[in-house]
Amino acid sequence: MNNETVTMSTVIVAVTDMVMESVRKMAPIARQTLETSGAHTPTAILHTMSGLLPILLPFENNQQKKECVEYVKKEALKRHAFAVTTITNSTIIDCRTGSGEDALVLATSIQGGQPYIVIQKYTRDKFGLIKDFHDIVEGDEAFIVGQMLIFPDWDMERIQ
Repeated sequence: MNNETVTMSTVIVAVTDMVMESVRKMAPIARQTLETSGAHTPTAILHTMSGLLPILLPFENNQQKKECVEYVKKEALKRHAFAVTTITNSTIIDCRTGSGEDALVLATSIQGGQPYIVIQKYTRDKFGLIKDFHDIVEGDEAFIVGQMLIFPDWDMERIQ
């Protein structure tokens, strides 16, 4: 039993490292999309053994957002995804001051592991074009309230 725990822990660490590396590679692509178009359609990326599968999440209200999230959860189980990354651009509001900062957010749930977050804040010029990007923040320092994380019911997958 102890050997199984060590092996499982090693597998989770290896998967987490692999997912983190792929998210780090996604960040510049998402940044380029944001810079080129001025926005980034919310996107979910399923991490599967056969590769990465993007799913656009074009919602306009909370009901559509819920439907998109449920669809991603079902697809994640159907395709045996071991992680789900959501890519969004949003405004991070400081609850103390009420001021907001624009940010590109990559939020990843990993089966058996801790969530992994990457944030890159940016500023716009007076015309609304992206002026510059700030440093990338990742891991525990990158956690923000309200970020879009999708957690498939991985435990239910084993039961079925």
